[in-house]
Amino acid sequence: MNKILNQLSSALETSYGWFLTAATALLALFQPEVWGFMVVGISVLCDLIWGIASSVKLKTFIVSRALRETVKKIGIYSFALVGVFLVEMIIHEEGHFIAFRTIAVFASVCELWSMSASMLIIKPDMPFLRLFRAQLKGEIESKLSKHIDINDVLGEQQI
Repeated sequence: MNKILNQLSSALETSYGWFLTAATALLALFQPEVWGFMVVGISVLCDLIWGIASSVKLKTFIVSRALRETVKKIGIYSFALVGVFLVEMIIHEEGHFIAFRTIAVFASVCELWSMSASMLIIKPDMPFLRLFRAQLKGEIESKLSKHIDINDVLGEQQI
């Protein structure tokens, strides 16, 4: 027992040891619903990639803005997911975390919507995305930071 306590105390004498201990504790805490965090994180990353690709096509420089927005999204989604997860842990320690999963799904769908606007800018003739072009007009306007005619951006002829 003394040997274990000596090893533990020597590990916690450095900041690296404290960091690893804290990281391990957090991973163990959130392990039951790690997929929700991963799906939201991957969705935010994919939105960043599509946003950069659409800014390259439009020949605009928004990489720094995109990175700032991505950091904000990660912070907001993380705090929302962690908060709901902890509240659900109080309610029931084991089982399905329905509110957590619901918020993770909504966050991922919001990112998919944002990605769809970037995809439509890159490939305006894609049939699936063309179905949503009128609904995505507001999202495209927010990406361009100005009021636009959707046909001008997508390079379509007025019929």
